[in-house]
Amino acid sequence: MLRYNSTMAPTTSFGNNNAGFQAGVIHGSVHAEVRFPPDEKLPKICRWLSAPGPSTNYQKALKLRQADTGVWFLKGREYTRWKAEAASPLWLYGIPGCGKTILCSAVLQDVLQYCREGPGRVAVYFFFDFNDVEKQDQGNMLRSLIWQLSQQSDQIPASLDELFTSCESGQRQPSADALQEVLRLIIQELPQAYVVLDALDECAQRAELMETLETIAGWRLQNLHLLVTSRRERDVESTLEELVDNQSRICLQSALVDKDIQLYVQQRLATDKTLQKWRKDDVRQEIKTVLKDGANGMYAFISSLI
Repeated sequence: MLRYNSTMAPTTSFGNNNAGFQAGVIHGSVHAEVRFPPDEKLPKICRWLSAPGPSTNYQKALKLRQADTGVWFLKGREYTRWKAEAASPLWLYGIPGCGKTILCSAVLQDVLQYCREGPGRVAVYFFFDFNDVEKQDQGNMLRSLIWQLSQQSDQIPASLDELFTSCESGQRQPSADALQEVLRLIIQELPQAYVVLDALDECAQRAELMETLETIAGWRLQNLHLLVTSRRERDVESTLEELVDNQSRICLQSALVDKDIQLYVQQRLATDKTLQKWRKDDVRQEIKTVLKDGANGMYAFISSLI
């Protein structure tokens, strides 16, 4: 079994590994034995995978989060159960601008800390993004998850090493099915794996992504904790309703998000120098009330105003 360092957050650095490989007869031609020095093989696999890094999206969303927002969810029964058990995926959904990605960043921050505190726990994630073509591709999601898992291992996972070899030492690209199988083999070696996927609806290949999620659910891995967020689009909903238990579907409705909106407005009024002109308590209270009532659960609406 591979040993994983749960104190490591996914980065882009390269580790050392002593494993080599031998390319055999491929497509009728004989390839000579090829061995990479320990400090060369992992970077070659990294370039071959060409996985987009998700940390920029995570850090951007985390920066927008105000202190204590999302605590209602992090302390809730459904999330607490999801961390402890791998019974069902957890699906957070809501209207555009309701704060799904910001809440996802809060979840990730909590999960990463949880993994650092317990041996054998590993967390990986991916943010689909309308503003980044590379992050609209379900194949890139698979590549990113595999690469993050590999970075947290003390050696190159055998399944990834074998796939790299079978693709002529990285001269050919793997199929989505092959990537899914590598992901499965890596995850099943772990004591506990946490996978967080944000904004499924922003994937440009939604049909393929839904098939991938169905495949992952079909693995029935007892160590896999999967959390996803999305808008309530019909194709996404029809798939996830088959995969996610009723109690594991969380609608980010106005009444829930309003608590975070109130905290956001209150903290901005208290700390933003440009808003200091409104110092009177009655004026500030009126501002809070008007903004909260006008937001109707739209976190992005408020952040665009103040």
